[in-house]
Amino acid sequence: MDSNGADSVDLNRVLAGRKEGESFRWFLDEIGSVVVGSNIVEHVKYVKLPSEWLSPSLEAFGLLCVENYFEMIQSKVRKDERTMQGKWTADGRGSKKNQGWKQDGIRRYNELLEKVRLDRRNCPKEDELYLKLKQEERLHNECEKLKRKQEADASKEPELLAAEDDFSSSSSGSDSD
Repeated sequence: MDSNGADSVDLNRVLAGRKEGESFRWFLDEIGSVVVGSNIVEHVKYVKLPSEWLSPSLEAFGLLCVENYFEMIQSKVRKDERTMQGKWTADGRGSKKNQGWKQDGIRRYNELLEKVRLDRRNCPKEDELYLKLKQEERLHNECEKLKRKQEADASKEPELLAAEDDFSSSSSGSDSD
């Protein structure tokens, strides 16, 4: 949000879940990965469906957090003089500020949990699309990394020639050996 502006994330589209594919993918990358743990997600997002590594309760909690802190984060990005507070976090419960949730927040979490369960039943293809996109992204990144390595290796020893073989297009065309 900071690099793209305070209005770059549409809360309603994020809360719409899988029906809004692009916003859902943003949620998985930016919020779901934090809720689950970025180290864990980095290892599984290329091999498992999001519904396998992100439980319904964690997905609902992530949505609740986005909704709870949305205005506060926007005000910080805009550098407003008066920073907004969380929508449902209660001050002063426990030893840290905003540690507890107000009852309205807990009710909203329960609503979001039911919404996530329905969303998963009604839009399973979006999870498959996310996995496919992540696999393509990984393949692209690995190809780019290999290309950069080959270019670096080639620049270190430019006087070496590549060996020819029977499969090269530049080999002299004798098939009789």
